[in-house]
Amino acid sequence: MPILATHTQLINHAKIAMNTVPQMPILAVGAAGTGKSYLFTKTYRQLWADANNVPVAEVAVIVERCADRDAAEFAGLMMPAKVKDEHGKDDIVTKSIKPDLLRKIEAKRAQGYKFILLVLDEICQADASVQKVLSPVIDRKENTLGGHDLGAGIFVCGNGNRLKDKSGAQNILAHLKDRALFFEMVGYNDDTVEGWVRDYAEPSGLNMLLIDCARENANALFDDTPPSNGDPMCSFRSLTNVSALLTTYLEQGGDPEISQSMERLIAAAVGDRAACIIADYCETVALGVPTRDEILADPEGANVPDVTGSQNSAGTLALSIATDSASTDAAIKYIVRLRPDLQVQLGARLLAKAERIGACMTSATATSFISQHIDLIELAAELGVS
Repeated sequence: MPILATHTQLINHAKIAMNTVPQMPILAVGAAGTGKSYLFTKTYRQLWADANNVPVAEVAVIVERCADRDAAEFAGLMMPAKVKDEHGKDDIVTKSIKPDLLRKIEAKRAQGYKFILLVLDEICQADASVQKVLSPVIDRKENTLGGHDLGAGIFVCGNGNRLKDKSGAQNILAHLKDRALFFEMVGYNDDTVEGWVRDYAEPSGLNMLLIDCARENANALFDDTPPSNGDPMCSFRSLTNVSALLTTYLEQGGDPEISQSMERLIAAAVGDRAACIIADYCETVALGVPTRDEILADPEGANVPDVTGSQNSAGTLALSIATDSASTDAAIKYIVRLRPDLQVQLGARLLAKAERIGACMTSATATSFISQHIDLIELAAELGVS
């Protein structure tokens, strides 16, 4: 059995593993959509930069998918080649073509990168022959692929699913576990959900209503294994998709107390059980949220709920009323009354929307807000606002 570890523990473990000589690879398995790839490609990149005392921009990331490749692609195809023997006569031998992964590493080095984070994605879904070929890559004392040296400055990590996740995974070969640190990520609970909120959901600008729902229902909302009835799973990944659906629904005129049709749309992403929990939560936080007409008529006097999720719903309604310059000004007057993080998030979205629809915000409130947050246009672009 692999050793159980949370995101935070895997970060702390990596700080040690990256500084051993040679470095010790980390392999982590867990349910689908639990943030394994994000942890390795984002957080581990920063950790590898820290371990080598360089800016993160100087660390290249190579994500090599293992599930859809065969052993020959990794090792390099064997081809006949003409060479001179010891007597100077032509002789035919078999040589391996330079592996594609080695070419990628060499390309990064040619671009000036001295340090590389190599992520072996879905290694559990790779067949045994692929795992065998990757053995000398995972063994940092060997550091070779198909007989070719990979060079210095590489940290190797890999991720995949478990057998019970029904994703085509199989057991990692024992001799690979003997060459790496092997962990299983802890499932969903208050601590792991809070870590996801802190490290991903809030920085990525996910819908605060959904974030609060996840926090309050950490042990009931998520599926640690695929539902037996065949429903979609509720995972960090699928909940991110629901965030986009819910935000768009509210912006397009949907009510905070979501409709049955919208609940069915959410169920298509996370399953019936999770969709019901989300719908019930939305109904609860809808209390105290003003209507669009109330916000438009009196943005400086319309009720501002106390609960964060309710404030997010109200702010998203304010965002949805922006159709021209006057209504956009009304929206910003309401948004600046919300808690500071929502002001920034929703204000960024409003600025982007105003630019898209050609609205000019001329009120003193709008002018003050824009002058204080001149960088929000860039922030909006980073959040993928359109």
